[in-house]
Amino acid sequence: MRMEPVEAAKRVIQHDYPDCLLAVLGGSASRGEYNEQSDLDIMVIERDGYDFSRKTIEAYGWIAEIFILSLSSYREYFDEGIMAANPSMQRMIADGTVLRALPEGEEVRAEARSDLNYGPMPLTLTDMNQYRYMLTEYMLDLEGPRRDGEKWFTVHKIAAILCEFVLRVNREWTGEGKTLFRLFSRYDTILGDRLEAALAAMYRQDDPSALMAFTEEMLRPYGGKLLIGFEE
Repeated sequence: MRMEPVEAAKRVIQHDYPDCLLAVLGGSASRGEYNEQSDLDIMVIERDGYDFSRKTIEAYGWIAEIFILSLSSYREYFDEGIMAANPSMQRMIADGTVLRALPEGEEVRAEARSDLNYGPMPLTLTDMNQYRYMLTEYMLDLEGPRRDGEKWFTVHKIAAILCEFVLRVNREWTGEGKTLFRLFSRYDTILGDRLEAALAAMYRQDDPSALMAFTEEMLRPYGGKLLIGFEE
């Protein structure tokens, strides 16, 4: 039987990073939503070092992914997350379970919370038009005859880009994979349910109509679909 996740993560830090400034357990293990397939996501801030590193180990019955930043490099990676509107490091550090924290580490956590509270930069008109154009192109791809695999990949692109677009135009942070859908649903539960139903209709009944209509509805307040006349 595996050790309780927080205790396992604390032991990893005590053994491998006893002098770190900050260590935080993030992900499903931190939220108490873990299962047999879950791993430990641990962010570590060290005093020394100059870059980002990542390692995966097995410890105390868990697979642990450890993300390591130094005091001199973390701000660069924080800023990259802000520019991409996907501050995954700040999110883990601010929302996770603290395993070890010295005063300098707490200052890093305070910066992470401040970044998240400030929110992403607003989209420019050019950014909006790029999203509109990409979604229009993928919708046209979906309308034509395609092999199932091609359709499913196209649907995946539409869903991901649409979620990102809706979040960005509403000054919300984005994410990747399942986190992106979680953030979209958290922003608007009804929209999340509608998108999930549209995807189910596509994947289970091969019916793209709900997804197409939903995408057009989300684009309409910002000028609708865009193809002819687009410039980059």
